[in-house]
Amino acid sequence: MARFHLGLLTFGVFLIIVAIWIAAFLLASITTENIVPLILLSSGVWTIVTAGFKAVKSEEGAFSTFGWGMLLIVLGGSLYMVNMGMNPVYTVVFVLALIGILAAAAALRPSKK
Repeated sequence: MARFHLGLLTFGVFLIIVAIWIAAFLLASITTENIVPLILLSSGVWTIVTAGFKAVKSEEGAFSTFGWGMLLIVLGGSLYMVNMGMNPVYTVVFVLALIGILAAAAALRPSKK
């Protein structure tokens, strides 16, 4: 079975994500204040993909990696929506919903004895 370096792969994907959003800014598709939220959002998606890799390989930490990915998606998406003019209270709502979802998922995980 082929092994690959997930850390190096993640670094490369992060650089590609940053390059794509900077190029979108240079093409006037997005504004300056939206670069960081969109990088956070995209990195969160990649982090969830990484959690999937870990789960398939039966590595420890897949659930926590998934949780961090969800947090990045919620923070990036919330910041983006605030920048687009939505009420900042929605950020609190999304973070609370995320905590609830992760707590429920953690409670439903089979325990190791």
